[in-house]
Amino acid sequence: MEFYSLILIMSIVVFAKKPDEETNCNRRIVNKYREDYKNYIKTVVGYIRLNIGLNEMQNLKFKKDSICTISIEEAFKPEINYNNFKNNYFYTINLLNFKYTEILKNFLDYIDIILQVCKQFHERNLEEKFICCVTSLIEEVKNSKTMFENLYNGMTFISNIDVRFVFQGCIMPNVIINEINFFQKYVLYKISESSQLDHNTHFNFNCLPNIEYSEMNFESLNEFLTVASIIVNNLFKNSNIIDTSIKTNSTTIQNNDDEFYLVYLTCSKLKSFYTENIEIWYKNLGFEKFLNPKIPILIPPIDSKFNINVAIKAFNILRHESGWKTMEHINIVYNEKLYSVDCIMKDSIDNINFQIKKEHVMQLLRCRYTEIIKNYHMLLTVLLTLCDNYAKHFNYNCLIKFFDSFNKSKIMFEGLQSALITLKKSLLWNITAMSHSNLQKILKWVDDFNCLLNNNEFSQDKFLDQKGIQITDIINKKVVVLLNFRKQFYIDLNSELGNMNSRCKMKDNFFDKTQLENYFKYLASKMSTSYYEHSIQMYHIACNYFDEFCENVYKSCYENLGFRKVNRLNKTSDEIIMVD
Repeated sequence: MEFYSLILIMSIVVFAKKPDEETNCNRRIVNKYREDYKNYIKTVVGYIRLNIGLNEMQNLKFKKDSICTISIEEAFKPEINYNNFKNNYFYTINLLNFKYTEILKNFLDYIDIILQVCKQFHERNLEEKFICCVTSLIEEVKNSKTMFENLYNGMTFISNIDVRFVFQGCIMPNVIINEINFFQKYVLYKISESSQLDHNTHFNFNCLPNIEYSEMNFESLNEFLTVASIIVNNLFKNSNIIDTSIKTNSTTIQNNDDEFYLVYLTCSKLKSFYTENIEIWYKNLGFEKFLNPKIPILIPPIDSKFNINVAIKAFNILRHESGWKTMEHINIVYNEKLYSVDCIMKDSIDNINFQIKKEHVMQLLRCRYTEIIKNYHMLLTVLLTLCDNYAKHFNYNCLIKFFDSFNKSKIMFEGLQSALITLKKSLLWNITAMSHSNLQKILKWVDDFNCLLNNNEFSQDKFLDQKGIQITDIINKKVVVLLNFRKQFYIDLNSELGNMNSRCKMKDNFFDKTQLENYFKYLASKMSTSYYEHSIQMYHIACNYFDEFCENVYKSCYENLGFRKVNRLNKTSDEIIMVD
């Protein structure tokens, strides 16, 4: 125990002494990069705000609280300090959300106008007119594809701003990207659905699809309108903007006796509606320039401590691997919004979204690795409890079996350590101590367990040649070493778990001691007849479960995440990944 403590203290002293200079240097680089990144965001948001037409902001007010409101002029003060910048960002995103919500609402209003005409045809059994009405509407819905793609791309760009990095400790509004994606998916679904039909069928007034297909589309459109209207109403309800203007509904269309003329006129209005919105709310705001920057001030800054091309390549290797599927029960919490694994991994990583994707992926790994080590610790607890409570008559044989399984868990920690070192070597993780994406705590745990396992001979082979009191003494000493280690580790683990809810929302619970014990007892009862046999069987089952857990972690969180591939990339890129 004294030898182990000495080794541990020496390793901590050496570790603490060397990185001091490097850490301070990295911190200065991070601060410089943060300032550059902040200035880049100021430029982008300022450009967006300046290009929102004054007529688009007329009569709009921001809710300051539940009672007070402020005008647009009051909200957008000149940026003379950090608070002005923070407020301008806050109000700009809220304004964008409101205007994009208006677009969604107006789109639904146009859809509803045509649907009401189609409904009248259907109720009057005017089959041909009903078919033509629905067909025309479906075509116009499909024509909205480019508009929704542009709106979605604009919102995606805004959502890729790392607000936590820029506005430390502040919660900023999230853009309405999921809501726009709902509209976009429906439009793409209708396009995909049509492409599966006979390509010789033309949707026009002379060659019509059958009534069943039209009724199916009519029902689909009504369902979409119902769900989408709820989404839009909720957006308005939760908006921080109120509109005090008195104006007629922009989608009101003068009716006349010819219902088909109303359908034709509304479809024409929709065509103009799409074009105008693309021009005003995508192109004019600069999103094309932001997503394909040509001038220096619109190019995202690069962290000078590494080669971003190598880092992006490493990230894109990782995101295509299958191991992420084992994390589908985890949502990370970023800016009070939940992000699933699919959401984090679906987009290719590039210069534009690198900063935010880096944060999301590292935070996800921190959540997953914390869960693994928490469950690993619980399995250790259960194995020791079973050995103490249910296997007393073969206590030392039980402990030998336990130590052998414990020793085999090296593979898990070696895999985790290799993964973490790879990430650190690629300089992908955040060095800021309080950051949700900082993996230093996880690396410390992994290093501590590796140190314990490597400096103590827990393998079953080490006990086979020992006899009598000598083996008893060796086992007792190893138990003391392990228990002392677990006691200190448990304190550190609990401290980390106390803050975990601010980073992660887990759909699966952590391992539960009672449930695990009952599970092992149940399996043993099906395989044994006597109490003695039951105790032995139960412990073998528990140890096998522990072994499989460690092997699965090694595969899912090292091999199946692509770290071997990234290691090879790092080996061929060592000369360029670090920038002096």
